[in-house]
Amino acid sequence: MKFANSKFLATVMMAFISFLSVAQPIDPPADDDPPPAPINTKLIWLMIIGIAFMFYFFKNRAAFNQQAN
Repeated sequence: MKFANSKFLATVMMAFISFLSVAQPIDPPADDDPPPAPINTKLIWLMIIGIAFMFYFFKNRAAFNQQAN
């Protein structure tokens, strides 16, 4: 029984030593975050470009499928 307890104690000690050896120091407080970038100012342009890309993609896909047949 004494051997089992010492084995458990050795296992726990090794685990705590490994946790302490990889511990990182506490970082100093960082600067404030910059204000978030607004995304709602260019949503119309994003939608127009997305629709144009959709037509381009499906047009090329249809041409590729006709060429393969």
